[in-house]
Parts: sequence; C-alpha cells; structure tokens
Amino acid sequence: MRRGLWKVAMLAVPGLFLWSGVTSAQEILNYALGKPVTTSLGEANASKITDGQIPNRQWRCPKAGLEQWVEIDLTAEFEIHAAHIYFDMENMMPLANWTLQYSDRGTWRDIPGTQVVRNYNSRVEQRFATPVSTDRIRLLTKNSEAFGIAEIQLWGSDVPQMPYGVSLQEEPPYEARQHWVCVNQVAYNRDAPKFFTVPTAKSDLRFQLVEQASGKRRFSGRLHRGKGDFSAFRPEDDSVEYCIVVRGDGLEEGRSYPFRIAPRAIQQASYEPAVLFMNDVRSLVGTHPSCYGGTPWRDGTYYTYELPSMVLLYLSDKRYFDGMEVTQSWARDRARLLSPDFRKTKDPNDRDALTTLEGYYTLLPKPVREDVPDLIQDIRFAAGWYLLDPITYDPSGDPVGERMHAQTIEQFAYFLYAYPAMSEYVSREFYDLILQATLRWWSRAGLFQVIERVGSGKGRECPGHSIMPNLLMYEVAKREGVSDPERFFRAAYDQTVWILEHADWNNPQFTKGQRMSEHKLVTGLAHFQLNYADRAPKGLSAKLEALAERYAALSDNMWDFRRFDLQENWTIPGFNECGNVAGFPACALSLAMCLEPGPLKERMVELAYSHFDNLYGRNPLNAHAASHPETFIGVERGFPYKKLFKFIYN
Repeated sequence: MRRGLWKVAMLAVPGLFLWSGVTSAQEILNYALGKPVTTSLGEANASKITDGQIPNRQWRCPKAGLEQWVEIDLTAEFEIHAAHIYFDMENMMPLANWTLQYSDRGTWRDIPGTQVVRNYNSRVEQRFATPVSTDRIRLLTKNSEAFGIAEIQLWGSDVPQMPYGVSLQEEPPYEARQHWVCVNQVAYNRDAPKFFTVPTAKSDLRFQLVEQASGKRRFSGRLHRGKGDFSAFRPEDDSVEYCIVVRGDGLEEGRSYPFRIAPRAIQQASYEPAVLFMNDVRSLVGTHPSCYGGTPWRDGTYYTYELPSMVLLYLSDKRYFDGMEVTQSWARDRARLLSPDFRKTKDPNDRDALTTLEGYYTLLPKPVREDVPDLIQDIRFAAGWYLLDPITYDPSGDPVGERMHAQTIEQFAYFLYAYPAMSEYVSREFYDLILQATLRWWSRAGLFQVIERVGSGKGRECPGHSIMPNLLMYEVAKREGVSDPERFFRAAYDQTVWILEHADWNNPQFTKGQRMSEHKLVTGLAHFQLNYADRAPKGLSAKLEALAERYAALSDNMWDFRRFDLQENWTIPGFNECGNVAGFPACALSLAMCLEPGPLKERMVELAYSHFDNLYGRNPLNAHAASHPETFIGVERGFPYKKLFKFIYN
C-alpha cells in the first residue's frame, strides 16, 4: 500500500467539515432567492425579481397587450409546492392575468390551478394542488396594462405566511463609526498562516496584537489592502488569549474578538463538536426520531460525504479519537429503537428507514466491545445502514429517482481501505459483509464506467467523484487477493483521462459550482498524482498546477476568499455557502502536496487556513458560522440567522 493510510488521511484533514450537507432541522427555504432570471424583454434589472428586496427593486414591463414571460432558473431540480408573488406596489397596477409554468425536460407545462384572471392584489400566494419537480419555473402573461414585479418566491413543502424573507423597507447605507477587525474567533494554529481583515480601513494602517487580559503589546505590523498578517508571531504560551487593535482613518478604535494561538488549536477546537454533531444527527436514534431523506443521517442523501469524512477524520488522528470519552451505547440505542413506545416522525422518503435500522440492530453482527469510540460507532452505523439499504432517493426533487447510486456504493471503499486501523473495534465478520456487497455492487452502480455527467450547483454529480474510491478499492483488492485488482485502477485512470480532456478550470461547473462536492474531484486527482505518479496519465501534474493558479486568481482579495468567478459572484448563485467553504481546505491542501516548493504552494496553504478563518469569524458578518455557538469553544458571536444583514465584500 503506497505511502500508507496516513497519506489518504492527509488529503482530507479538513474532512471533519465535509459533512456540512447534513443539518439537524429543515429550514424554510425560498428556492428562487438569488437565482438567475431571464425575461422576454432581456436581462435588464431582471435580477431584482429574486433579490429579496422590494422597495425600489422592481422589474418593470412597459409593454402591454403582448405575451411576456419571466423565467427563474433554479440551477437544480427541486420539488416546488407554492409561489409568493409581490407586484410593484407604488407605480403600477398589479398584474391582472397570468399562469405559472414549469419545465418538464425542456417542455413548458402549466402548473394546474395557477391560472389567474382579474387580480387586483399586490401580494399573491399560489399553493399548488400538486407539487412539481423542476429546475425552471416561469410566469407567463398577456396583460392589457404595463406591470411591475418586485419579487417571486418559490417554496418547498414548508410554506410560510406572507410576507416572509423579503425586506419591505429600504435599508440605509451602512456607515462605519469604528473599525471592524474580523478574525478567526476560535484559534489560529501556531505554525500556520495567520491573517485577519479590516474592511473599514481606507489606508494601510498599523495594527497591534495585544494580550486580551493585560493589554500588553506582543506584535505589530501594517495592513495591506485591508488585510493584516501576523504569521510570524509564534508564542510559546498556549493559554493566553489575544486580540487585534486598529486605529486611524478618522474612525474609532477597532478591537477584534479574542482568540488563541497554539499548536493544532483549530483541530482541538473542532474535533469534539464534529463527533458529537454526527452522534446527534443519526437518523431515528440521534437527538430526534426522524429520517428526512431515508439515509443514515437526517437530511443526508446519496451524494453527501458523511461516511468518507468520518473515516478520513479518524485516520488523520487515530490516537485522539480512540481516547475520546465514549457517549454512545449500541445496546442502549437498540433498546430504545425496539421499544414498543418508540415513535418515529414521518418524513419524505423514509418509508423503509425503521425496518432498515431494526435490521442493523438485529441482523448484523454486534460490536466487538461496549467501549467502541463514538466516531467508529458512527462509521459502523453508516456502513451497516447502506449494507441493508443501498437504494436511496434524494428528497430535493432529483430527476434521477430512486436507485443504487454510485456515490452511495463508493463510500464503502473508504471503510474497507481503513479497516486495518479500525479492526480492534469492528469485527472481521462485519467487514466481510461489507466487502462482499461492495464487490457485487460496484459494477451495478456503474463505478467501472467513465462517468460523464457534470452536475449543477446542487452538488449532486461532481465530475470525477469515482477516482479516489476506485484507487482505494485497487489497494483493497490487492490486500484481500481479489481477482483482477487492475480493473479498479483502470477505472480510475480512464476517469482521470476524461477529466484531463474535459475539465475547464475557468468554468465554475468544474470547481466551486459543485458546491459541497468539489473536493471529491480534487482530492481524487491529487491522490492519483501523489501515490501513482509513475502510472498517472500524462498531463495530470500540469492540470493540478493550473487549478492551483486558478484558485489563487479567484482568491486575490482582502478576505483570501475563493470566489465563484471574477465577474460578479462571490458565491454560488442562489445557494448557501457553508458546505463549499468547509470543503475547500481539502482542495487547497491536496494541491499544495502536489506542487513544487514555491509561492504557489505556499498560497494554497494560506487559502486552506483562510477558509477555516472564514468559517470561524473572518468574514463580512464578523461572525462564526455556527448559529448555535454554545457547543463550540471560544465563539464570541455566532451567525445571526434570525436577522437580515446586508454587507458588501469589497
């Protein structure tokens, strides 16, 4: 096994964050917010229809008596249950007549019951008699008067009361009275890059790093383009908290939230909350008896990354996770689930979830001991669930439907590869069941084939996702004496060649446009180059270097934040951002491992840490990404999810 287990683990030290597609509760989500809009009159001001703002933010149609349409590209397929429509309330009459339509594989069809005639209301709710699964919806009208549309909202199964999720009053421009000093609120690793951002700075002001308690100055420097660097400060005392102080440019003094500097401080602050979170979001037996989506993790689906993330996390620091306090109990969870008093909730696509989990506790081998570490119990839970039920369906309107998905079966490769490191906690009998099922299902799931599908911003079909799993199975097959292990290597090779020929790093569809799944491609390519350089396809090294250069260009800003593009979008249009920010360090560190020493390699390491910093407070909200920060160490201000803030990055 080339370079051993540690090499795979090093490719995904940030793996503790890569399950960010899982949430513990469903949010009311407007699927139209921020999504691209086109109209029969062209693009001018069309984006106002989905920007969440109403005052002075209308799109206006000055032509009357002609057929006009407004089309919203949802960028992925969703199940839509209702629409909220806000018309220009000040300057024009509300739209009188229209019909909503949805795209059915390129054909526009009316949504039953949405035809409206003689409307005089400026706000209209339309609940669909039958939900529609689609990636595009449009409003079609032939109105006798000119009209204006302020906002169109599209909802899933949870439909709020109007108004919801829109700003009804024009917000005054933000004026700073004092400097904002945005730092990683939790901790900086002592020997890693350490940056912060002051978006209010108009010049290259001096800054001071001081001890929080005593005010003693320990380091000073000067901002450059709104960014400060204290990477050279490497204190020996791990217990001291520090803050950054900035003065000048006619504003009041700004003082950052306090933070620590210590070896492996980011890991120390993150490991335990990550494991406890995975304990909590186990379907049915976690903190809530629900199974939204029908997979081992509430709100998980076939393309999320929970099982591989946990395996890679364990391999990255086995000693730590073996030593964590054990809070789970297989016997206790079994008794709770099998109790006649157990009552599960009813959620989409969970019809066989209870049967599957009952089988996990009654049909599969028991754990070898009671004190199995929590992280290993979570890994075993996921592997056992998928062994009993590998057929899944994404609840968010995926047109592919219910099937044995490649991205479900390929997760077994991580478990099988890492088994020697977990063998004291997982029986050989359990391992053999997973091994035989994986070998049976690999071809059925299409994992020996070149997968040419490139998914949308939803992150369902990241190109190249099968490269790493096939390389892992190549090693497993050799270790276990499976016949023709080369077929796994050939599959990885052929898929890599396809990427070299088709992936355009200037097209976000191959990078940040894959949202939380982008890391699957980059870590797979890097693993190939690092461990099989003598057998890698020609041009792989150059392709990885070109990707690093693209990342560097997209991140040339005061936040060291990798943008979606260089034109206008910082983030994926219409989607929340956390999954991508959390996964990006794996991409940057993987590339750094493949590059020759020099500025580009150093920049990839900086960007890996800057994205941890962004999650932990170095962002325009000056807030940690957790909306419930009480479960994390050192968080002064969590994400203000109940309020609407409007900031500009640059």
